[in-house]
Amino acid sequence: MELIAPHCDIVERLPLIPPSAQVRAIFLRNVELQVARLGQLEAYKSYFGDELPPAHAFCHVGDYLVRVACAGALVASPERLHEGVFRIAKSNASTFVESLLGRVMLRALSTDPWKLMEQGLAARRQSFTYGHWDMVRHNDRFMEVVHRSEYVWLESEVAGAACGTFEPIGITDVRTVLVDRFNGSTLIRW
Repeated sequence: MELIAPHCDIVERLPLIPPSAQVRAIFLRNVELQVARLGQLEAYKSYFGDELPPAHAFCHVGDYLVRVACAGALVASPERLHEGVFRIAKSNASTFVESLLGRVMLRALSTDPWKLMEQGLAARRQSFTYGHWDMVRHNDRFMEVVHRSEYVWLESEVAGAACGTFEPIGITDVRTVLVDRFNGSTLIRW
């Protein structure tokens, strides 16, 4: 907490997360994979050790947030930890698809933006026990994903995951806007 608390709202955020808010440990594995890829695995493990729950198991979102914030601080800097969280989250979709659950559910990510987002919503329903996301079709080339009761950081975690999901199919106009710390939208245009 000493590393991250001065640079994000983790101290205020954690008590607001209900005990029922859980995320699959596959996303903890993604954090570890990314810090390893970025040369910070030893430093990361000095905080958290070697043990991770099985990928299909659930863990509390608060535990995940502490880990991803520390990882973000290690790969960017403590002052720029949200940039690091964004970088780490960009690989969420590919890591999920490569997991056993992802292979059973999706086989491969679609190249159609609408189907790709439907896959993302289905993966989220299987991976998170809280919150709600709705897809709104504004026109043929503009969608909005409305996030409600989303306890991870919309401005870095969700934004990074959205960019990492859509950039491989050539969509780079992805913007996340906040209503408040737990509610907002991701706007995707192509």
